Amino acid sequence: MVLSSPSAWALFGAGYLAGSIPFGLILALLVGKKDVRQAGSGNIGATNVARVVGKKLGIVTLVLDAAKGAVPVLVAGQLLFVDAPATERLFAEGAVGLCALLGHCFPVWLKLHGGKGVATGLGVVLAHRPEVAAVGLVVFGVAYGAFRLVSVGSLAAAVGVVIALVALGPRDLSLAPMALCVVVIVARHHGNLRRILKRAELKV
Repeated sequence: MVLSSPSAWALFGAGYLAGSIPFGLILALLVGKKDVRQAGSGNIGATNVARVVGKKLGIVTLVLDAAKGAVPVLVAGQLLFVDAPATERLFAEGAVGLCALLGHCFPVWLKLHGGKGVATGLGVVLAHRPEVAAVGLVVFGVAYGAFRLVSVGSLAAAVGVVIALVALGPRDLSLAPMALCVVVIVARHHGNLRRILKRAELKV
């Protein structure tokens, strides 16, 4: 089985290491001279970078965080698993994407205190299932437009992605890694959910 090969496990590890690069923290320190962990929500992701250092740097962080999710998935699907059966290839892409997401959320360099995974998750879905990513982006846009809260848009998009994955198929084991990605993202937003309920959520 291709998934059990040493090269597959090496790619899973590489996916985690790619995801663990804290672009938001690095850029904010280099350009904005600020540690985003000490301001705003304390998160290293694009939203807090935009809040603390500026929207332009927030956009750059968003792109880089999405890229570190997309690139490992593309390498898995277009190089290592390109000749594998469809279900196995999709599962492998999702597994590599999950590793990248876990790297972002729990980076070894920052004592496992990372971001919430939205931008990296977006990159994973864009590379893995672009039509599903389109659904997530539309849902995000509608929810953000209604509430003007990135966290609400992100959580709504996560639900939209799950629904789209099930609706568009295939409904098999290949869904498991992507479902776990959504679970991780929602779990990482537990603080946001509490603030939303208290109407104390921060805006960009």
